[in-house]
Amino acid sequence: MILVTGATGAVGGEVVDRLLERGEKVRVLTRNPEGARRWAKAVDVVTGDLADPGSLGPALDGVDRAFLLLVLPGIPQAGPIVKAVRDAGVRQVALLSSIRAGSARDSAIKQFNLAAEAVVQGSGLDWTVLRGGTFMSNTLPWAPSVRTERVVRAFGGDFRSSAVDPRDVGEVAARVLADPAPHRSRVHTLTGGEVITVVEQVAVLADLLGEPVAFEELPEAVARAAMVDRLHYPPAVADAMLTMLRNTDESLVGVDGAVAEVLGRPPRSYREWAADHIEAFR
Repeated sequence: MILVTGATGAVGGEVVDRLLERGEKVRVLTRNPEGARRWAKAVDVVTGDLADPGSLGPALDGVDRAFLLLVLPGIPQAGPIVKAVRDAGVRQVALLSSIRAGSARDSAIKQFNLAAEAVVQGSGLDWTVLRGGTFMSNTLPWAPSVRTERVVRAFGGDFRSSAVDPRDVGEVAARVLADPAPHRSRVHTLTGGEVITVVEQVAVLADLLGEPVAFEELPEAVARAAMVDRLHYPPAVADAMLTMLRNTDESLVGVDGAVAEVLGRPPRSYREWAADHIEAFR
């Protein structure tokens, strides 16, 4: 049995789908069981909260492998969660971390993810760390304004990254969990195959829609207020995000070959991702 945390998120859902395609038995831990309804009876859904490690017993019963997201709002530290996982008899974990854990620039995001990695790596469990790059799905929040006004409003139009499709991250995670041996004690950095700016992503959407889509640069203060007030980011994380969007982190523009190595094919491009999701923007 494989436990998937964060299954209602962009990557966790892909992990579940790919594991089911492989015929694996999957259990989902979620605070919102309604979000897991799309799998009907194909998965075992357990209501629980990583913020309360003492409540994880039912979710971990009979589990031998786990996909873990340990850097999430409301989770104070990874240690008690990993201890609960280990004490329950889980033998192998795949941890979703961030590409920024390998950055030369210090930030709150780097420190949170490095701390989670260190806990997993020192746990005595078999482990694989997946350092995900900037997710292409981060552009989905643009959809309402693109649909109604054909405009994207964001801070950091010139922000460059080797954005990765969450489907590729989920497929890599599923392979790691289904066949752990080749990936044991390895850190995979998962990126797309190209470096693209925010403005260039907007241009891709416009091309696929067949209509102009404007980009309007948001003032930094407005962007920060949205992160803190609407998205509930801790202020230190919001500041780290804004620093990142000023193109100060070179780790985000490196193109890594791990996706191709694990999947045996090139990573999907932003155009491929956008074409598959264009109805959300139309």
